[in-house]
Amino acid sequence: MKIKKNYLFLWSTQLINKNMSTLELKLSLIEQLTKIDDEQLLNKIKKLISQHTEKKTERYPAQMTVEELKEVLKKSIEESKQGLGMTTEELRKRHPLCK
Repeated sequence: MKIKKNYLFLWSTQLINKNMSTLELKLSLIEQLTKIDDEQLLNKIKKLISQHTEKKTERYPAQMTVEELKEVLKKSIEESKQGLGMTTEELRKRHPLCK
């Protein structure tokens, strides 16, 4: 039981120390920011912070819903029936990296 208490105390102390150092760092940054008069530099800092704090809602091409995938497949089949596709050779000529 003593080991668990010691571990819990150590863990909570580390957590408090981490939070305190984070808080101290934030306060230090605020203090430094108040001393900067260069508007361009302040805008760059603001942009950098915004890039790291905003939630990114970027969707990668492979992240599609089932309905989206079905729609793409349906469109591909229709284009293929109309002869709008290209052969592998044509693709390789157009895009040499597709080998």
